[in-house]
Amino acid sequence: MAEPGPGAVVATVAGERITLEEYQVNLQAAYRQRFFHGKVPEEQEEAFRREVLDALIERILLRKEAGRRGLEPDAAWVETQLKQIEGRYRNLPRWTAQRDTLVAGLRRQLEEQSLIERLRVAVESQVRLDDAAVLQYYREHPDIFTTPRRERVSTILLRVEPWAPESTWRAAADEARRLLEKLRKGADFAELARLHSGDESAARGGDLGYVHAGMLSAEAQAVVDGLAPGEVSEPVRLLRGYALFRLEGRTPPRLNEFARVETRARALLLRERKQQAWREIVAGLRENTPITIDETLLAAGAE
Repeated sequence: MAEPGPGAVVATVAGERITLEEYQVNLQAAYRQRFFHGKVPEEQEEAFRREVLDALIERILLRKEAGRRGLEPDAAWVETQLKQIEGRYRNLPRWTAQRDTLVAGLRRQLEEQSLIERLRVAVESQVRLDDAAVLQYYREHPDIFTTPRRERVSTILLRVEPWAPESTWRAAADEARRLLEKLRKGADFAELARLHSGDESAARGGDLGYVHAGMLSAEAQAVVDGLAPGEVSEPVRLLRGYALFRLEGRTPPRLNEFARVETRARALLLRERKQQAWREIVAGLRENTPITIDETLLAAGAE
């Protein structure tokens, strides 16, 4: 295959061309943003190239739609952004030598960005919700509005450094078993925690407060899950040492009443509907706009 010329066109969108050079510039920028050292995994290469081209196509579609609706860029915002950029780069030799060209290119990009943002605002502002839709959303997503199970847990941690010899770990395990025997004979858990625990909760008698999923290590959570309220665990080896756990109490999951979460439900549904409206605009523009892609050039353009 012959080398494509400098004016080669990788795609055309309603008569507007995306040149191979423009595509390559955006592709390289996307590589640097997404992948370390700009290296994309081979199995993701084709999909990634398509994603970059799709973004260029959508940018044109959205800009044209904004113009069709009579929208204008936010001139004040564009000027503010340009001033900030110039403030960062004005002392660089390249900026000094090519300022007018660079500013013109940046202005076009910022105006396009502003237009697309104004289009998004216009689309999303048309989304309306009624009370019935919010209530239905609440009923269809009980998991979102359920307060998860909570467990109040206390611990005694016999701290051991991870790199300590096995003899030190055995000694800690033996000590944990001795403390467990004392507890089974009626010793006070909080008092033993204050005397022996190396956890920061020791000053509180080992009280960790209410914990939920993700707060304890997997090993500790598995032990706590198997305890009944008031029960003390067998010694469990953790990364930081040997621990005993006592389950002080367990609160089951509870679905919050609609009145308590209505504001949150409305906000979540509104965000979801706005995202859906935007996706539909983009999909509709793609479906109804003549778009041609040179697949051979698209593949070669990554070279």
